[in-house]
Amino acid sequence: MEAKRRGLLIGVAFLASQSCGGVSAPQIPSVPSPPSNTAQCGVERWSVKTLADADATRVDMLSVSNSSVSALNAVTARCSGLPESRSFGEEFRVYEVTGIVQVTRNEDDRDVHIALADPNDATKTMVVEVVDPSCATTSPFLTTLSNARSQYQSLGSLTGRRVRVRGVGFYDFAHGQTGRSQSCIELHPVLSISLAP
Repeated sequence: MEAKRRGLLIGVAFLASQSCGGVSAPQIPSVPSPPSNTAQCGVERWSVKTLADADATRVDMLSVSNSSVSALNAVTARCSGLPESRSFGEEFRVYEVTGIVQVTRNEDDRDVHIALADPNDATKTMVVEVVDPSCATTSPFLTTLSNARSQYQSLGSLTGRRVRVRGVGFYDFAHGQTGRSQSCIELHPVLSISLAP
């Protein structure tokens, strides 16, 4: 009871000092909140996207399938109900395509989203994604992913330019992404990217 009365008296004294022009109480410094635009790594099928899943070493890195944006649009569509694990034959293969860059965009999950159009049929498009190596630190292919990011960064503005991209097949959920293929297949992650003649 005595402690309660003492606390009440201290509170009254503090209020009186404020109203009578007394010294104000010291301000407790606030902890700055992180900027709202701080990017986080992704979530959905993330380990597959970054070659950090349990089956990543089963991807046949030595056998590259030369393909095209149109041909990958024509593979079996898998746009919903996707498992978290690497599950489809295309996701164990490396593909190489040439395309015209329509869009490049830094995504909230720190990937670089690139929409490619087939040079022979601009109505056929697909997405390729260059991952941020800091979001793939457990991947056994981290060096390859770091090199791909450096290659991308060295190319400068790519919109309207013709590029050759090598990457691992990956099915993504249809969520209105710019340049999505009809089959929802992407090259994710990109393993190399360069300008093409």
